[in-house]
Amino acid sequence: MAAPRQLWKTEIVVWTDYDPQKVRLERLVQEGVSGMAYISKGHSELVADPYVQDNGPPEDFFGLPEESN
Repeated sequence: MAAPRQLWKTEIVVWTDYDPQKVRLERLVQEGVSGMAYISKGHSELVADPYVQDNGPPEDFFGLPEESN
């Protein structure tokens, strides 16, 4: 049986002057990079088994671990 696939999870804080629930998260990050919003901090961690821990991404987004022979 293959080992679980490890993924990095990153959380950031973005400050804006509008309701961020009205735009996609990708736009918030792009605005932080461009200077239209402010990114004050971030935290990243390696998650050993993201499909079990912390309600990780859907399995079809990154794919399941490959089976070992």
